[in-house]
Amino acid sequence: MRPRVDVHVASVILAEAGAVAEEVLAGTPSLRARKPGQLHACEAEFAAHARALAAAVDLRCPEVFRAHAAWAARVHDAAGLPHESVCASLRALLGRAEGMDLPAESRRWMARSLAAGIAAATEPVEDVHVDLWDATAAALRGDRVAYLMAVDGWREGHGVRAALLGIAEVQRQTGEAWMHHQATILEEHRATALASLGLALLAPDIWSAPGPCRRGQAVLAAAPGEHHSVGLLVAASLLELEGYAVEVLGADTPAMQLAVACVERKPALVGIAVSAIDHLPAAREAIEMVRHAAPLSCIVAGGFAARVAGAPALGADVLVPEHFDGRLPTHGAEAEGGELGDAVR
Repeated sequence: MRPRVDVHVASVILAEAGAVAEEVLAGTPSLRARKPGQLHACEAEFAAHARALAAAVDLRCPEVFRAHAAWAARVHDAAGLPHESVCASLRALLGRAEGMDLPAESRRWMARSLAAGIAAATEPVEDVHVDLWDATAAALRGDRVAYLMAVDGWREGHGVRAALLGIAEVQRQTGEAWMHHQATILEEHRATALASLGLALLAPDIWSAPGPCRRGQAVLAAAPGEHHSVGLLVAASLLELEGYAVEVLGADTPAMQLAVACVERKPALVGIAVSAIDHLPAAREAIEMVRHAAPLSCIVAGGFAARVAGAPALGADVLVPEHFDGRLPTHGAEAEGGELGDAVR
């Protein structure tokens, strides 16, 4: 599947990044009041978002871009940046759309997507209280005994797959709590460390699961620059239960090395995780290299940033759903009811 990203459109958007950042900084009082170093950090943040947007977000699909804008607003809010800065950036870009050196059709679909993004970014960030369950609370406070007892209880009561999904849900709740200022980075790191222990506890059940690796080889890696890897490890365990022989290359895997691994392993499935919007261009480059190295492999993209960019924009075949149980959507198939599945959204 070829990515739906026009190189000329991307270059035109990138050319506007500096002017957009300058306009937003000048028009946002709370940003102007910051120290010079903080202003430069904000400007770098805007420029990074513009680069990622131009390189990997599907602007032909307003709903995909709407999801991206809503996600970006939440990230800005969690980072302590002004919520209105995302909307201001999109408005500034939309105001320049008519003067861009683009075909009329490109300007039209870009304007539609920007309008959808502005609508999403103007919605207030909900001050939602995440209802943390006991296992998540134990993870955030670093209570190893309580956390591992919960994992063991899920395994004994419902099986190893349920235990893996429990670990994934704790991590999801931890991320939501951080986004809503209910958890600190320290607490998030504690939860991540305990997730690794939980996976180690379940490893004997996963490696000894009955049945041959009937689905073939899978290679999983985090995109270049991406250091979040716990979700990748959970996915690897779930795929093992589904009959794959999985090799995990880990965090921040260089695109060239991932391609080399694909040539060596000839995998049926290649999974690339990308959580941060800034890493989308690197993920897209990695997917392009994998496509050349292993043209017969099904390429799967997962993570927060991948879901807001969309599989076609990244050049992937399949998009991993937020609640992943190890069963991937059929490559190239349509969902029931005539709706397009995650593979082509």
